[in-house]
Amino acid sequence: MKIINLQNSSKKQVLKSIVSVIKKSKSFFIAGHMRPDGDTIGSGLALASMLRRLGKKVVHCSADKIQSDLLFMSGAKKIKIISKIDNNFDCAIILESINFNRIGDIISSAQAKIIINIDHHLAHTNFGHINYVVPTSSSVAELIHDVFVSAKMIPTTKEAENLYVGIVTDTGRFQQINTNANSHLITAKLLKCGVNSSDICKKLFLKKPISKLKLYGMALSNLRTEINERFVYVKLTKDMFKKTKASDFEADGIINYCISVPTAVVGCVIKEIDDKTTKISLRSIEKFNVLSVVNQFDGGGHKNAAGCTINENIDVATKIIIKAFRNKLSAK
Repeated sequence: MKIINLQNSSKKQVLKSIVSVIKKSKSFFIAGHMRPDGDTIGSGLALASMLRRLGKKVVHCSADKIQSDLLFMSGAKKIKIISKIDNNFDCAIILESINFNRIGDIISSAQAKIIINIDHHLAHTNFGHINYVVPTSSSVAELIHDVFVSAKMIPTTKEAENLYVGIVTDTGRFQQINTNANSHLITAKLLKCGVNSSDICKKLFLKKPISKLKLYGMALSNLRTEINERFVYVKLTKDMFKKTKASDFEADGIINYCISVPTAVVGCVIKEIDDKTTKISLRSIEKFNVLSVVNQFDGGGHKNAAGCTINENIDVATKIIIKAFRNKLSAK
């Protein structure tokens, strides 16, 4: 079929094509990127529920397990955690992935007759037969809500709750720069569907296991700054995870404290994977584009939230990433 995306079709036409495929197809595969976050999971759960209401067969998968603080979401425990599946599908819907490989090796593109790609990353590829990629959207959850509207379906309370989790987590509780008018307009519609925002936010942001709090304490006690306190970072070593008994997922959120420093332009978490591999996570404020820096390390993400991997030990990787930002931040 002809490749359809927003470069050669209007938003209305792309959504119409997605709904047409949904109506005609019987079996669906849904997956998002590895190490799924609230947006990936919430979007997938809401979409899977909608498809099942339409009488479709749905296999919702993830290459990695769902982090514990998101398991309260309706349907989360039923997501199939699997490294490979042999089934063939009428349609595969891939969420929040800059390319097909970001979901892992669960299926190959040949296992689906039609691939729908729904994403909001700036560094994206139109790998689907239908590509609904909107980098100005705060979250994929907003885009899945568009699918609901185009299909003339009102989200159930549980579906609305899952979409709400996607928006509230990807906007950082509506505090990040990607928050826009549409984020609030769609959220208002979800609240009308019966979403209890107070209850959800308590589960997402207030309740934290002791292991996570200990990891936060250890990390923040070693917070460091460079480049006139414009680059604020913490190192997370394997030993820190061992001592606190924290899981890898429990490091999520530490970076927000780095960017909260008044002088900070870039916040960075530098995480040791092994002696030769270090993962870099970055956040920036206002107009500073971290994506332009991580691109040189084959990284990806968004303008104000991106990451990469440096194939060096944590100390060498720290020097490399600081050097990469020195010229740009020193000039500001």
